[in-house]
Amino acid sequence: MMRIRTFLFAALAAAALPAAAAGDRIRIADEGKIGDQWSLVPGTQLMPPYPEAYAKDPEQVCMVIGYLVNADGTTSDFSLLMPWTSGSNAPGRTGFWEEFGDLASRAVAQWRYAPKDPATAAPVYTSTTFVFGDTSVALATREHCEIPDLADRLAELRYDGRAGRLMARGIYGQLDVDPYVDERRRQQAIAQREIDNRIRETNSVRENNQSQMTEHVDRRAGD
Repeated sequence: MMRIRTFLFAALAAAALPAAAAGDRIRIADEGKIGDQWSLVPGTQLMPPYPEAYAKDPEQVCMVIGYLVNADGTTSDFSLLMPWTSGSNAPGRTGFWEEFGDLASRAVAQWRYAPKDPATAAPVYTSTTFVFGDTSVALATREHCEIPDLADRLAELRYDGRAGRLMARGIYGQLDVDPYVDERRRQQAIAQREIDNRIRETNSVRENNQSQMTEHVDRRAGD
């Protein structure tokens, strides 16, 4: 079986699949909001264990996994939508997030859903939150991964070059995201890039001036 992380950490490529027509787009449902059409088959909601590689010095970890419930009740298109850890250096550890994300995605991959009404049930994109660590503080840990508006979070990730790689390849173009939400997030991303560019330019000028000043001091010292 191909490792789930192959999908979880794939680069976002909205154009990889043709965008569906407006009437064919897949509904997005916030976590816990698909009960009108789907219900989990009893006994299939497997929960992942804490990764052995990090169990000796456990941190509190939560992560939101986005996924598609297909017409046949299976799940696919897993994406890491929100990660958090109590550890201070996890953001720099790619393997850390891959390990947790892989376990969480493997769990969701085994979930099965049953339609409330087979005649009207349709695919839906939703999410679920996993919490790893001390169960006595699970609720507090979970709050760090809250996504109040899933569609808005998906749009945010699409235009964030640093986070877009966490999206499953091509799925965004199939989802029913409000065009106004999409455009707002696109404009925000453009504005943020402009700010980042100005900061880099300012830092570059500062470093250049500092270098020139150092050279000037060195020349005077050598006279």
